[in-house]
Amino acid sequence: MTAFLLRVLPLVLAAVVGLVVVDAGFVYDDPSALLENAVVNGTVPVWEAFIRDFWGRPASHGFTSWRPLMPIVWALFWKLWPSNPLPFHILSATLHVLAVAMSMRFVYRLRPSYAWSAAAGTLFALHPLNTEAVSAIVAQADLLSFSLALAACTVALGPASLRAGAVCALLFLLAALVKESAVILAPLAVIFFLMGGREKQYRWRAAAPVVLASMLVVGLQLGLPRAPGVAMITSNLAHQAHGELRLLLGLHNVGRSLLMTVWPWPLAPNHGYAAVELQVGALGPYAAAGGLLLVTGMIGGVWAIRRRRVEWVAALSLVYAPALLQSHWFVPLITDLAERLLYPATLGIAMIVSIGIFAWLNRPEVRALVVASLGTLSLLASLSARRAWVDEDSLWLYAVRAEPRATLHHHNASNTYFRANDLDLGAYHRFIDVYLVDRFPEPVQWEEIESTSSFSARKRFIELPAILEPEDPCRLVRLFTNEAVAYEPLSEYVVEHWGLRYPLCME
Repeated sequence: MTAFLLRVLPLVLAAVVGLVVVDAGFVYDDPSALLENAVVNGTVPVWEAFIRDFWGRPASHGFTSWRPLMPIVWALFWKLWPSNPLPFHILSATLHVLAVAMSMRFVYRLRPSYAWSAAAGTLFALHPLNTEAVSAIVAQADLLSFSLALAACTVALGPASLRAGAVCALLFLLAALVKESAVILAPLAVIFFLMGGREKQYRWRAAAPVVLASMLVVGLQLGLPRAPGVAMITSNLAHQAHGELRLLLGLHNVGRSLLMTVWPWPLAPNHGYAAVELQVGALGPYAAAGGLLLVTGMIGGVWAIRRRRVEWVAALSLVYAPALLQSHWFVPLITDLAERLLYPATLGIAMIVSIGIFAWLNRPEVRALVVASLGTLSLLASLSARRAWVDEDSLWLYAVRAEPRATLHHHNASNTYFRANDLDLGAYHRFIDVYLVDRFPEPVQWEEIESTSSFSARKRFIELPAILEPEDPCRLVRLFTNEAVAYEPLSEYVVEHWGLRYPLCME
């Protein structure tokens, strides 16, 4: 009975996490990926998922991403439950349960202990950093691709053979058709095969199909014609940084990614410009941490391989591979730092914490208490962030509080306030958004903006052009006025409140 509970309890907890937002609608990228996707909504035949991008746009428009399997799954759900978000959120919960189940199977193969696999599975299931991956329907690609990649790595833990290598390679190809980032775990499978106990020739025969499959995925993805302007979708600094700044930005992202697996706050949909800026002072702290942790990880990885500590090889690979992907050193991604891409890293850190608990604590009841306490704190601390994903308005009002410097948060929060007919707050956040977009990728005058924090939203809106550009406030006034024309109530608000303050600018 105890073994049964140890195997089942983490799965139940994973389901609980997934069902926290079961009442949610289509949020953030979900409408683009589902409602407006011609493959999903049945506008075109489902097989066209293979000749369109992930968002359903024709190949002639260029690809932002090519992941054909997930839209096919969504098309089936859409046919059964059109325009209904509930089945899709149940699917998210189910895929999270599947990922936890696959993680426990994988961990058990590394070290046959139900207690250890349950501890790692519990901490993985409840980790706050999985908030976006489990809550956003569009992130189902991350959940399913990781489950398939874990299945491939589990195969690689068995006897090395050409057949095992072929099965492992096939699983990685399927995972990459769900989401291409799954290929970052292929080197782990190769290492497992090469660390196997059979003769050297069998080990290389097993590893070869995985290497070939990885090269195929990378070559195909790099060869796709990319949609123009992708870099500007979220004002990604990785496409603007060059030379030393590119290296520094990469180290910053590595450091922040790794530290977020331990301390994941603030949780937010976007961590790009201007939450991060291309300045040595802004990038330095996380970059220093990233450099130190990279060196530590390399030393730890070499030690683990030489000592044949497969559990440490696995844990370090799971933690570091997603962080290195987000460095943008190898391939510039669409977003600066995406929490959903760190989903595999949450299993890696859960394994490391579990290794520590089992190494330092001998009594089973004390281990259980520590795991239960960490799991409970993780769930409670992330509840507000998880519930924010229930609807658009909740998400962006939460996001602009959690990460108040991100351009995207100000833009979407302003839309929320406009829908609520709150023109004071809507105008303020839209002004910040327009100002940040205009500044990109240059550093932002945050001290000047924050000096107005004691003002009302209306007064901040009125005074900020003169505070930010005292020599020529008219430039910002005219820039924003031109943007405001698209929304008549905002345009009238601008005339009413800036007409007296900046009469020469409004002529």
